[in-house]
Amino acid sequence: MTSALLLKVSIICISILIIMGTVSHKNYITSKEKRMQLLEKDRQLIILLNSYAVELQDKIDTLRGVAKAFRERLYEANGREEEYLSNPLKNLFLVRQMHEDWDPVEKFMQQTVGQDYNSVQIKSIEKLHQDIPSQDDLNEASQAIFQIIHAYDLEPKDVARGLVDGVQYSGNLSAKDCIAMGRYSLKTGNVSSALEMLTKDSMFGETGKAVAWHFYDNAPPPRTHLVSTEWKESFNHLCRSVSRRQSKGSKPMRLHCRYNTTTAPFLKLAPFRMEELSLSPYIVLYHNVLSDGEIEKLERMSELFLKRSTVINVKNNTRHVSPTRTADGVWLPLPHTKLDDRMLLSRISLRIGDLTGLDMTHGRAMQFLKYGFGGHFVPHHDYFNSKTPLLEAVGDRFATVLFYLNNVAHGGATAFPKLNIAVPTQKGSALFWHNIDGQSYDYEDLTFHGACPLISGTKMVLTRWIDELDQMFLLPAVIPPRSRNFSSILRNSVLQNYK
Repeated sequence: MTSALLLKVSIICISILIIMGTVSHKNYITSKEKRMQLLEKDRQLIILLNSYAVELQDKIDTLRGVAKAFRERLYEANGREEEYLSNPLKNLFLVRQMHEDWDPVEKFMQQTVGQDYNSVQIKSIEKLHQDIPSQDDLNEASQAIFQIIHAYDLEPKDVARGLVDGVQYSGNLSAKDCIAMGRYSLKTGNVSSALEMLTKDSMFGETGKAVAWHFYDNAPPPRTHLVSTEWKESFNHLCRSVSRRQSKGSKPMRLHCRYNTTTAPFLKLAPFRMEELSLSPYIVLYHNVLSDGEIEKLERMSELFLKRSTVINVKNNTRHVSPTRTADGVWLPLPHTKLDDRMLLSRISLRIGDLTGLDMTHGRAMQFLKYGFGGHFVPHHDYFNSKTPLLEAVGDRFATVLFYLNNVAHGGATAFPKLNIAVPTQKGSALFWHNIDGQSYDYEDLTFHGACPLISGTKMVLTRWIDELDQMFLLPAVIPPRSRNFSSILRNSVLQNYK
């Protein structure tokens, strides 16, 4: 490949941004399965590229050189795709290359060189090109890396070389990967990180500084924002406390460890081991609650129906995709869920009642969530503290039960920044806490919690929220509420029951 052509292709790859207009969006960031398809599509594109290059005598050296450069990274995935897609650096590279690199190559192939403009190879590439990552996907992949860097206090230059939170991953970020991240950082208004990534690394030299200042002087208006609030540092500190660098398989600090035999008669025969993490608010971690077989069934009944999870706006009762929560999810059971799967969900609900000692009369659905590369949920409260027809009928979320369905390779802990508690994932365990004080029915502000960014692998959880008004006679208030007015809620609830 001549130096002139190399320069031309490089300039095109760096500068062109493609936004695919009407193509339906694929969850390339949250879904490893979609990224697996992307990996296969990348292979097909490379095969087509080589086939086309053979037919173009005048371009053969140039195009084969491009294909070789693409293949070198892809060889690492052969026979170990799962490991490859568990590497956060490879995930960013895969999304960025598929978004940025193939479009300029396609345009280069279409230049008139005496061959049929509408060749078979070009038509095939155009067809495959219709479903590749968009600019939004690339932004989300860049955001995932930045979330990891910020949450675990990592040096960008270490991450670029594959050292992530004390773990050396194979490979590194290319110059174009880093430029894409710097460009995204500028869009979010995070100029300092962008300049650091592009100017303080000898890998880029003077070129990196020139590119950084060019984008700084010509940065588009910010469109995406990384969440930044007063709890950010305490939350990130907790995520770091259970990271690979700070703690080798550490567990949350516990107040007391014992067997629960009191919340249900059945537990006298088969008690569950529990760790009390906090007494006020009440937070407990139960061990070995779900079996491997039950977890496999939950994953099987959910996998085909996963969609990008949303957050709810209680003011207008609408749901929308938000960068504050990056995961795929599904509510169980579905209308067509099989009978034996419904029976499993019913058994799990009964088990929750035994564990918590709470009334499960109103059977809310359970939410299965699957977090992928960079997946996180910013700190939040599970209660709504709002008035909607549903909440007035059953009350707010009195308590939460969060089942961990797998062991996470790297990252993904649950952190309570106001309590200084971080809970690493542990397959089969269940984290239980009260969102509402059982004595006064005031909201437990200290249950403010979030999911630390996932660095490697996947994280699967199952969540069940327990309704407030079901507990009225089981746990009657013994002291007056300090900050809540129940008159309208109770009146509506009574009227509903008598209808």
